[in-house]
Parts: sequence; C-alpha cells; structure tokens
Amino acid sequence: MTLLSIAIALVGALCLIDLVLTLGVVRRLRDHSVRLSALSGTGLDTDNLREPGTAVDLFTATDVDGVERSLGDLAEPTLVGFFTPDCPACEEKLPSFLAYAGTFPGGRNRVLAVVGGESGGVKYRTALAEVGAVVVERERGPVQKAFGAKAFPTFLVVVDGVVTHSTHDVADLPEHAHQPA
Repeated sequence: MTLLSIAIALVGALCLIDLVLTLGVVRRLRDHSVRLSALSGTGLDTDNLREPGTAVDLFTATDVDGVERSLGDLAEPTLVGFFTPDCPACEEKLPSFLAYAGTFPGGRNRVLAVVGGESGGVKYRTALAEVGAVVVERERGPVQKAFGAKAFPTFLVVVDGVVTHSTHDVADLPEHAHQPA
C-alpha cells in the first residue's frame, strides 16, 4: 500500500509541475501577443516610421482603377496611408483616416492608400476608394518598401517626395482647413 501511495503522490507532483509550467507558457504567450500588437501599429513602436525630412524611394504601382502611380505623383502635399486586412489597429483607425482624408486639401487626387495582402480586403478597398487612389500589393511590396512602412497602420504626409509627417495615429497628423475637391 505504501508503494502505491508514493506512486500516486509522485504522479500528483508531476501534474502540479506540468500545470505550473503550462501557466508560465500561457503568460509568456499573452505577453508576446501584447508586444506583437504594439509592433503592428498601435502607436507604441515608432522605430518603424520614416522620419520627417527623409525622401521616399522611387516606386511605381498600379492602383485598383488601373492608373499607374509613382513618386512623381507626390509633388504636392499628399496623404498616404498603409493598411493591412486582419489588423485590429487598422480596423480601429480606418474611420478616423477616412474622415481626415475626406477633408484633405486637394481631395481624392492627393490621397494614396496602400493595402497589403493579395486580396487587399474588399472592405478596405471599397472604403478607401471613396477618399483616394488605392493600391493593393503583397506584403512588403514596392510601395511599402519605398515608404519604409513596416508596421500597420502607418500614415504619412509627403511633399515633393519628402516625408513631412509620419505616425501610426491619425490624430497626430497636421490639421488642415477643409477644401472641397
């Protein structure tokens, strides 16, 4: 009987150790999820932003309307937004970007939205097409590389091919007076 009691106690102790280790793994996974959310554009990690005063690299891309877009299109102040489907921060910031872009000086001609992913997400393409040109490209596509967009969402104002403002939060973009398109 004593041997059986020792075996049961040993199995119970092993189960408790396993439970403690599993809880530790779960805690680590939650911590990593929070960190990944920060990197995906909640505004906590600004190392992924192009600094104001830096030039945008050369790029060419075709928007969803079949119009070719390039660095040459960015002579006048242009609002550029980067989104990706399945991004909680992008989903959260989309309405404020649409409101801001809807009043951006120059109207639709001065707004460029880039949606990462092969499909580009119908919701994003449809909503963003109301306020500007939309480019859909694969993750880490040529427009994302040209602007240095590594976290989503990312918002920039560009004049003459040079970044004047960059942020992960629309609220940090410069104020502008409403000018009809």
